[in-house]
Amino acid sequence: MLDFDAEARTEKKHTRSTQVRHDDRLASLIERAALALAVDKSVFLRAAIEREATRVLDLQSRHTLTREDAQQFAAALDAPPAPTPRALEAARNYGARVVHAD
Repeated sequence: MLDFDAEARTEKKHTRSTQVRHDDRLASLIERAALALAVDKSVFLRAAIEREATRVLDLQSRHTLTREDAQQFAAALDAPPAPTPRALEAARNYGARVVHAD
């Protein structure tokens, strides 16, 4: 079920438009769902699009590790590899630039 306040969504001024081509089956599904919630199709579609876009971005921003992956990750944090000579030189150069940046 969509969790939204239909009145609050209809009060906002909407200045953008997105066209989506779809078939009769989807048109019927959208109409039936909007009718079931007693809202306009555009209100229903805005809420559905917002919910799905938020869900997708939320899923993409989280990383789920298996137990084995989590153990390997923790082990790598506990015992990081020794820095290479090149990395040490880069760190020294960076420190020199930062100290003399003023």
